[in-house]
Amino acid sequence: MKKIAVVFLLLSMLFSSCSLNGSGEGEAVDMNEVMKISAWLLDKELEGKGCCGFITEAEKTYPRKEDGSLFWIPNDGESAVANEDLFVFEPLEVGAQRTMAPMSLHMARDKGKAINYSNLNLVVDFEGIVKVRKIDPADSSIRLRYSLNGIPEEAEGIEINGPCTINICPVGKVLASIGLDTLITPDTLVGKEYLLEIQGCSLSGKPVVTATVKITAVPDPKYPWKTVHDGQYTELFQHNEERTRFCSIELVSYTYSDMYLLEGEG
Repeated sequence: MKKIAVVFLLLSMLFSSCSLNGSGEGEAVDMNEVMKISAWLLDKELEGKGCCGFITEAEKTYPRKEDGSLFWIPNDGESAVANEDLFVFEPLEVGAQRTMAPMSLHMARDKGKAINYSNLNLVVDFEGIVKVRKIDPADSSIRLRYSLNGIPEEAEGIEINGPCTINICPVGKVLASIGLDTLITPDTLVGKEYLLEIQGCSLSGKPVVTATVKITAVPDPKYPWKTVHDGQYTELFQHNEERTRFCSIELVSYTYSDMYLLEGEG
């Protein structure tokens, strides 16, 4: 009993000290701010209120402003929305499933900085070491890439100083002909699901916080997947494979290392 009492005393002292930050007394520390994982997402106010149409190459006229080859199609009774108002850069919240912006999006915006990325990006805001590993599947049907001193690096698992950007290519299948070559693609196979673990560690390597992220390739009703890759069929793009520009993302769990907290390093 004495040991249990000591543990509770230590915990109460620890969390009392954690309730203050360096900027002044009485200000609570938001533990969810220790590691933020952010991405370009469909504005949550638009969820269920419409979908994105697709502009084929044959329909484009040049010169043109980068528009992501898409346009918003509101449901009956809903308002029209300009392209640049569709997507927001926001941190993920535990248990909140969101629709990610399309894969490999390039879009000019008058109201803000242009959106430019390949595949899908997760931005990890953490002051320490960031480790990323595949949970399921753990094979090359999902590919991870990061930048080290400006040089892109492909990796089965990532360990890099944060803050950092992790590039994710959800291929949807293992490719024998392309192997582990770097891929950039505008779409992926519908219905595939991926689990990733993103861990923030101290500079000494001790785990501080661990997040599990689920990415799911969701249907894209206005995407002409039956014809969009005509003339370029390969092992990656095959005839009659339903493909999508969109994935949903969910921060499934977000946990802290009890040992790290007990040692008073939090």
